[in-house]
Amino acid sequence: MKNFIKVCFINMFSLFVVSLVFNRDFVITSFSALLISAIFFTLINLYLKPIIKIVTLPINFFTLGFFTLFINAFLLIIVEKMVSGFYIKNFSSAVFGAILLSIIYMIVEKFVIVRNKDFYNESFKNQKEKKSINVDDVIDVEGTYEEDKKD
Repeated sequence: MKNFIKVCFINMFSLFVVSLVFNRDFVITSFSALLISAIFFTLINLYLKPIIKIVTLPINFFTLGFFTLFINAFLLIIVEKMVSGFYIKNFSSAVFGAILLSIIYMIVEKFVIVRNKDFYNESFKNQKEKKSINVDDVIDVEGTYEEDKKD
């Protein structure tokens, strides 16, 4: 739940910055519209985006992931239709907004969402333990042993 709230705030900040950069093409009229659109955008990204990405997997494969930008723009258009006070001028504005939204989200996510440090520390310790090689575990693939040479 905490992570969902953090992602909502990141999306809210990202949408705000995008509306400042594209102030005529990407309009958010009030704080409540910003908050509601961030919540809807987070929910749509959480539930609808994975389904759409699976359905469009062949197209995404052939375009080397470039089609994901259009998926994100389409999701922004869906949010625009659901929230009053959130307006996108046209589809090209949604595409450029989706690009900037993704860039801002990636940058802010690195600083805000804190990963479970204990999990990473434990897995790092396990990797260190796996690196030590026991001589008894080594298999000689050539099959020559000193006992064979004595015969």
